[in-house]
Amino acid sequence: MTRLILIRHGETDWNVENRRQGRNDRPLNSKGRAQAKLVADYVRATFDIKKVWSSPLKRCVETATLLDMPVSTSDLLLEIDYGDWEGMLESEIDAKYPNRYQNGTVSIDPPGGEERSNLPVRARQFLEESRIAEEGGNVVIVGHGSAMSGLLVALFGLPDHAMHNFVIDNCSVSTIQMENDINRLTTLNHTVHLAIANGT
Repeated sequence: MTRLILIRHGETDWNVENRRQGRNDRPLNSKGRAQAKLVADYVRATFDIKKVWSSPLKRCVETATLLDMPVSTSDLLLEIDYGDWEGMLESEIDAKYPNRYQNGTVSIDPPGGEERSNLPVRARQFLEESRIAEEGGNVVIVGHGSAMSGLLVALFGLPDHAMHNFVIDNCSVSTIQMENDINRLTTLNHTVHLAIANGT
């Protein structure tokens, strides 16, 4: 059995501002660094980690490095390319594209960027090329909110629009058991370990 341990990177200033980051290589802020230490401590204490994968963007690598393991990176784990929306506030995008959400899902892809439907395609390519299901043991993937939603859709054979239904908070932990060609979601968006950093 392989257990995937999905960790979203720690907080950045653009997360706080509700600004689209995408491929912009923002570092963690002070709270994000505190979150990253807490999630690393929690995961190391809870799981015997065999391997760590990460998006190559610094907010993910900074988070992954705290696990004190060698970190392998893959461009297939990069966040969605938001094109013209990169750096824009969510409120600015809403004002410019008022019909962006229809029937409870995203209906417009970012102009000049990546189609959301490509996220599960990239995820399936990563799963195939990394042969992660054959790894055995606990494998950590440190990534991004949208890209990890695409990974969940790929793992569970869900329709693309289901990506909009996942909440994946900074430095949350989600776990998936992969065994005998069956994937089981065992934890989603676990954040109890972040209580001190989040002030709760």
